[in-house]
Amino acid sequence: MTKTAKELQASFGRRKPNREETEELYRLRDLEVEALAKQSVITIADIQALEWGGRFKIANEHLDKCDEQARHALVHDQHHGVRSAAVLFKPAEKPVPPAVPSLPAAPANVADVALALMNGKKRMPTSFGLKTQDGVEDMILSTHPIGTLERAAAFIAGFEGDELQEGVDELLAELRAAIKPIR
Repeated sequence: MTKTAKELQASFGRRKPNREETEELYRLRDLEVEALAKQSVITIADIQALEWGGRFKIANEHLDKCDEQARHALVHDQHHGVRSAAVLFKPAEKPVPPAVPSLPAAPANVADVALALMNGKKRMPTSFGLKTQDGVEDMILSTHPIGTLERAAAFIAGFEGDELQEGVDELLAELRAAIKPIR
């Protein structure tokens, strides 16, 4: 006689199952859930025949196939994981999102970004005080990854030609090649 996953789990009692028992439990659970997933409607009787891991999988993956009583049972299950999965369930087939309007072209450089931020003003209030367009550009460059790479290249350039620093020239050449000018 083949045991169900629920019967196998009940046979463990309070002891921890060994590896083979755990693998058998997972195998039985997967077979039961797979069989239920092929049904057009999952009923309360089907849910009651499952152990908590099987109920979790149904709540997490196939709640949309459950009738009202089965859904109610899963939302009010004794295990919090099953309840959470039932409440958070999202159907696999999501509606097509509305078309996103085309975005304006990205600014070509930091000056364009700063100009757009300034919005025609001569000075712009920031958390660091009033800034002109040059100040706003400096703020952008101070946090921009390319600006950081440019500062690193300037630092490494101090070691250029130093015979004690092996590989600096090659590293600097690679770094400069990787930096796309943003000013």
